[in-house]
Amino acid sequence: MQQSPFTLCQPGLVLLIGLAGGLLPGVSQASSGINANLTANIINSTCEISLQNDGEIYLPTVKRSWFYNSDNSDRLTPTDNEPGTPFSIMVNSCSENNNSVKQLKFTFTPKSGFSDNQYQVFKNNATAGAAENVGVVVFSKDLKTNVLNADGSSNLLFDAQSTWPGEYSFSARYQNTGVVSAGLVTSQATVNVTYE
Repeated sequence: MQQSPFTLCQPGLVLLIGLAGGLLPGVSQASSGINANLTANIINSTCEISLQNDGEIYLPTVKRSWFYNSDNSDRLTPTDNEPGTPFSIMVNSCSENNNSVKQLKFTFTPKSGFSDNQYQVFKNNATAGAAENVGVVVFSKDLKTNVLNADGSSNLLFDAQSTWPGEYSFSARYQNTGVVSAGLVTSQATVNVTYE
C-alpha cells in the first residue's frame, strides 16, 4: 500500500439554529389567520482549533498481511484501541471566557460517509487505484475509544485543560471491512469542537 493521507478539516464558526416554521417541503399549509410562535436557539459556543500539518495525517505503508492473524482471521476490529499514527488537535481558544470553559465536546463527521455500513470506520475516498475493503479508524488517546459510536454518531467529552492552547491527542489507523486488496487509501473527516 502507498502512504495514505487522512485529512481532518476544521470548519468555521458553527451556528446552530432550530426553527419551527411553515415553509418546509412536504408540509401542507392552510391560511386561517392563526399566529405561530417560532423558537430559535443560537449557540455561540464554538472553539478555535488548529491541526498539525494542516490536517494531513499520513499513515504508513503496510502489507495486506497486516490486517490478518496467522489463521487469516481479522487482526483488529473497529473498537480495538491498537496504536496508530498519532496526531493532535490544538484548542486555541473558545468564544467564552477561557477560564469558564469546563468541558469540551469533540465531534467527528466523515465527509463521504461510512465504509461498507461499518459506522465506526471512515470511508476510503480514493478512486483510481483504491484499496478495497479498507477504511480508517480514529481513536482518542485519553479516552481510549473510537471517535465514532456504533451508530456513526460522535460525542467525545473532555475536561478542558487549564491552560490555552490545550492539546488533545488522537491516533489513526487502517481498518479492514472485508477481504483487503492493495491500493491507495484516503479519507476525510470534519472535526467540530464546542464547549459546555
